[in-house]
Amino acid sequence: MSIETPLKVDKNGHIILNWNYRGKKEKMKLHNKVLTAKEKTEIKAFLLGTPIIQVKEGIIKADANGTAIENAKKWAKSHAQEIIRPDIGKVVFDAGGVRNSLSHKFGQRKLDAVQAIPAAIEKGKVVSISDDFEGKPIKNIILVAPIQIGSNKRSFLCVRLVKNIGNDNRLHIHEVFDIDDLKNTAIPFQTPGAELTARPQRGIAIYLNILRYILDVKPAQ
Repeated sequence: MSIETPLKVDKNGHIILNWNYRGKKEKMKLHNKVLTAKEKTEIKAFLLGTPIIQVKEGIIKADANGTAIENAKKWAKSHAQEIIRPDIGKVVFDAGGVRNSLSHKFGQRKLDAVQAIPAAIEKGKVVSISDDFEGKPIKNIILVAPIQIGSNKRSFLCVRLVKNIGNDNRLHIHEVFDIDDLKNTAIPFQTPGAELTARPQRGIAIYLNILRYILDVKPAQ
């Protein structure tokens, strides 16, 4: 029988993993999260700061050896890893997660951004932890990070992880945008940010609107 203790938080606000009396790590229990005003300001500065990684263009694409998704899975398989974060615990990056993400539509920019996912999982900022929209026993975790693809302008990578109760966090989807995407009114603006995950939004709208909220992007007048 393990001894439960309250979650402890370090000076950076990260949850410290609990241990049972045998010295074994307990499974981390994630609690829902929305950004405070202070966190929003800090993450805005992070997104507008130095990109966490620069990746090459066109490394992952369709060729004679496979389709774009097949080659993305090969890249992920050769870079598969488990990343431990003090705030959300272990995250598994593997070919299955990349396959799932690319099943939600993709272009070359999203293929290029696959190379940045491990760095984003490690160094990105958690902006939301929420329950499943349909009541399933899972948690949705959204991280954001600034990246650069080739010599293009800064991009913002959103990574959505899914944690099934009792299991580790796994990649579910990633999306990548630049500032022009955020200003595009084809997808309606929705605020405030605290309500963005309260109900489902179609396609990429939830990620766009979270970034718009953090970066204070307003509709063009």
